[in-house]
Amino acid sequence: MFAMSKTTAVRTSLLTATLLIGLLAGSVPANATTTTHAQNADTVTGFARDGFRPQSAPEAALPYNDAALAPRVDSFPHDAQGVRLFRYNGVTYDHPVVQAQWGLSNLRTYLATQDSFFLDRALAQAQRNLDRKVESRGAWWYPYGFDYPRCAQRTGMAAPWYSAMAQGQLLSLFVRLSQVTGDPKWRTAADRTFASLLVTPAADAPWASWVDADGHLWLEEYPVSAGITGERVLNGHVFAIYGVYDYWRLTADTQALALFDGATTTLHHRVPVDFRVPGWISRYSVGCTGAYANYHALHAQQLLKIYTLTGAPAFAGLADLFRSDYPAPAVSGLVSFSGGTHIGYTFDAAGTILQRRTLTLSRDSAANADQRIRVYGRGIYYRITNGTLAGFLVPESPGERVLRGPVVAHTYMPQRLLAFNAGTYTGYRHDSSWNVATSTTFTFSRPSAAPFTISAWVNGRLSYLITAGVYAGMWVPADPGLVPA
Repeated sequence: MFAMSKTTAVRTSLLTATLLIGLLAGSVPANATTTTHAQNADTVTGFARDGFRPQSAPEAALPYNDAALAPRVDSFPHDAQGVRLFRYNGVTYDHPVVQAQWGLSNLRTYLATQDSFFLDRALAQAQRNLDRKVESRGAWWYPYGFDYPRCAQRTGMAAPWYSAMAQGQLLSLFVRLSQVTGDPKWRTAADRTFASLLVTPAADAPWASWVDADGHLWLEEYPVSAGITGERVLNGHVFAIYGVYDYWRLTADTQALALFDGATTTLHHRVPVDFRVPGWISRYSVGCTGAYANYHALHAQQLLKIYTLTGAPAFAGLADLFRSDYPAPAVSGLVSFSGGTHIGYTFDAAGTILQRRTLTLSRDSAANADQRIRVYGRGIYYRITNGTLAGFLVPESPGERVLRGPVVAHTYMPQRLLAFNAGTYTGYRHDSSWNVATSTTFTFSRPSAAPFTISAWVNGRLSYLITAGVYAGMWVPADPGLVPA
């Protein structure tokens, strides 16, 4: 830890240092073959840019590389070439996103196992999309061959239609195949696919990128040419950013830098106002505002990944807010109950209490839980699976009812800094059962800071895992005097 003269100095220095990392470093990736796409009349321009620059990330931290390895037997529909298909309304179709994701999964599995079976299957997914490509305005496009409805507020998509999400994910696949195989056709595919994200909207041609009335660039999952509008889907926008990032890693292309900056700037400005719902599930898109818990969890993880790709702390902060608003509920473990009276509840979807059940304990006890969930308009509850309160929800309350160990953890790469205002704080080490083994209490007479790599709810309290200084290797619970950057 290091001392500073006053609290504002700590906050200023932390934010300045981390923003400079995000805005200035990583301008030329190692081993990139520099490419510059010429700007022309069809190039999308005029969008807001805050100066975010991509950072070089370790292989393990790249998008898609933290998912499970692909199984050898594909349980989803596929054809004789091993190309995964999409079944919709009883008919199977080629689906560019399904095939891109399956290709990326198989390529990663090949790199982990060196089993050429998985490389061949990745190549099959990529080749299918090259065989189906549509050429327009110097770019390659990958069509959806089926009509697809949207919400009541939106026009449905009529085949053939195109999507920045498909373009971006196939771009990632082509880039990585180029790097792994050295075959120039995948580099050509990457170049032509990236070009699709540069062109302006057109009523009579495929498009995937547009600038809204506020000057923000969108990589559009569901573009509608009539009037040039888009649904502005959060997850699709971010998946397309991953493709731009991968292309930058391959080429150091200046237009990739511009698109990456513009698209992440859009996240910076629009996620807090258009997508976040404080205390609840985030919106799916600007055009279709429905909320889905599985997409909310994806949004939080994507924002955390954008932090890795930019080094800008604002995105880690947004990921943490999403986690706090509606933490992923699929958490299981042992809940500790203190001696005393505890009440379990059942609720309807609006948070109205339907049932109560009371348990009085003469001493500390424990029970299993299979969910840690936010109840609408109330707070965080554990769903108990055994004992008197089985099937009921009990509220999380440090000192009374806590789930043992760390849950809903966020791991930060690069590590972040935690500002300590002047004051007294305690760090904890735990044993294998997550009882406190040792603790360290320290009083700072002036502001200080320390790095941390993980935050999680540990024994019912948001805590930070510190990696250096007097709390190295300890969890420090959140406190009003602690400010993460």
